[in-house]
Amino acid sequence: MDNMILEASGIYKNYGDLAILKGLDFSIREGESCSIIGKSGSGKSTLLNVLALLDGKNGGKILYYGKDTDLFKPSDFERLRRHVIGFVFQNSLLFEDFSALENVLLALNIAGFKKKDAYDRAEEVLIKMGLKDRFNHRPKELSGGERQRVALARAVANGARLIFLDEPTGSLDEESKKSVEELLFSSSLRCDGISFILVTHDSDLSRKTETRFVLRGGVLERL
Repeated sequence: MDNMILEASGIYKNYGDLAILKGLDFSIREGESCSIIGKSGSGKSTLLNVLALLDGKNGGKILYYGKDTDLFKPSDFERLRRHVIGFVFQNSLLFEDFSALENVLLALNIAGFKKKDAYDRAEEVLIKMGLKDRFNHRPKELSGGERQRVALARAVANGARLIFLDEPTGSLDEESKKSVEELLFSSSLRCDGISFILVTHDSDLSRKTETRFVLRGGVLERL
């Protein structure tokens, strides 16, 4: 379908003789929110990395906008990572010596934005994340929730259409967790038509997404 961003079929992933993913299928459309739950060690992060093309697979097909990634040239991978997908990790992985604004600017510079456009866009997304008064704060000066909101701003700033989130609230206190959850499902973010795939241990957070899966025995089961 023309609004399908990602389609994966028959995905296998092994580490040596250990089979992690066993022929699973997955797809996500524009504007869709999806969560994947499962026990620790079930392969959730591995699946996320394979779907985001951060890690290779041992079998199956992954298509972005109907194009087989097995046929991608280096320039195709670069374009996808710069303009289509974004990633938010559990511990934010911000550059500690950079301010919130500089962390977002770096991603935009890599994506090829001109200097003035990059500043305007960085400020725009940080304001949308509720960080208008935190532009010049470094990560150590931010709360856990604020750090994750900077990470989310960095992920969406380049116009990414699909965001991968690996336990984004897993290390947060209840107040910070709530602020990040509210942002993920806010009308301002959802109206942008951004899709996201969320890996989480939190069943309550999972239930807020439109589609839900559990990864069990190397296979995805829809809930």
